[in-house]
Amino acid sequence: MDGDMEKKIGFHYFQDLSHYQSRDLALWKPELESLQAGWLVLKASPSYAIPEEFICGLLDSGVQPIIHFDFAVNSEVRAEDLRILLSSYAKWGVKYVVFFDRPNMKTSWLHDTWSQGDLVERFLDRYLPFVRAAEQHGLIPVFPPLQPGGDYWDLSFLKKVLNLAKQRRSIDFVSNLHIAVSSQTFDHPLSWGSGGKRNWKVPRPYSKSEIGEEDHIGFNTWQWYVDLINSIIGVDPKMFLFYFGSSDIRSSVLDPKVTFEELVDFALSPSEEAGRAADQKNNILGCLFWILSSSEESQEGTTSFFDVSGKPKVAAIPAYKEKLEHTRKQTLEYAVSDRLAAWIYPIDHYLLLPSYEWGIPENTLDRIRPIIRDSRPTIGFSLIEATNARKVTVWNENGAFSVHDIDILREAGCLIDEQIINSIGVPA
Repeated sequence: MDGDMEKKIGFHYFQDLSHYQSRDLALWKPELESLQAGWLVLKASPSYAIPEEFICGLLDSGVQPIIHFDFAVNSEVRAEDLRILLSSYAKWGVKYVVFFDRPNMKTSWLHDTWSQGDLVERFLDRYLPFVRAAEQHGLIPVFPPLQPGGDYWDLSFLKKVLNLAKQRRSIDFVSNLHIAVSSQTFDHPLSWGSGGKRNWKVPRPYSKSEIGEEDHIGFNTWQWYVDLINSIIGVDPKMFLFYFGSSDIRSSVLDPKVTFEELVDFALSPSEEAGRAADQKNNILGCLFWILSSSEESQEGTTSFFDVSGKPKVAAIPAYKEKLEHTRKQTLEYAVSDRLAAWIYPIDHYLLLPSYEWGIPENTLDRIRPIIRDSRPTIGFSLIEATNARKVTVWNENGAFSVHDIDILREAGCLIDEQIINSIGVPA
């Protein structure tokens, strides 16, 4: 696993605003580091900032915060009201911000405003000023997650948003598009709906799937969204998979049929497909598990990976942390070994050639060319100089080097690669 791939794992943080103190950072920073997490979705207030100490502490650990303002779509909050907050977050090193949460759900709108008509137009009118405000402060706005299915069919909602943005020529929305996508399973296997419309019929809103057909309401919602986005505005978005590993966040249930190991494997493994399908998976920046921690009394408590004291609730986590630590130690040992070798041995690889009073046998240079090409060794004729090398390839042509010569190199601690060659052209 390389560093970039490892950093695809992340979590949603507490769903309240009371866990941003120094003691919280001291508790969760080591846990996130031990899991090599790269992302943390932070629920944010529109009235005051998450403390700078908390934000910078995460960044120091290699964890990138994703600031999530999830106030009601048509609340009184205006983009202008957030400018100081956005400026502060950007100054502290935050890169990504999400405005609103599942806007295709009635619960994301103020009471009695859902059915007023032109819902998607009203959403976009509200959303675009926040997009512009974020970009003016150097932040990347991430389109909010939709609820698969939802009270307003999510595919229809997204399609209308894209078409309206295209009609309005909203370059600030289309360019550099980042989107959060649900990865809830809804009790389907992880393969459900894989391939999107390339493999399955596009489902009719709220209709039961035909026998033998699969729809987008499952773990692979992102594939359907990518196809839809590309077909309308001609770009493949960067993505964050939200609610990773949850069956359905509305009922606060983890899918018992999906293991932590399977989810981690998906997050860290390259695509098994080729071409555009592989590129699409590579556009997934982060897989955000639902949820890092929450009190047992809260709605999210049953789906948290840790209790409020930092103790793992998912049995696979300690084993995964041990695996990562073992890999880290191995990597460190190799790095130290390489640096130690460079300090002890002035020469890394020496190609020791024989020399005779009459010169060098014919064709020797041609025959050693592959070694020179592949290893780029230091080349010489001195046995004493060769003892300064970590590895010595001995070109022992026609017995030019004795057993005693080889023993001298071995006693000097050199790795010996003896090439025994018998050639013609040696004078009697």
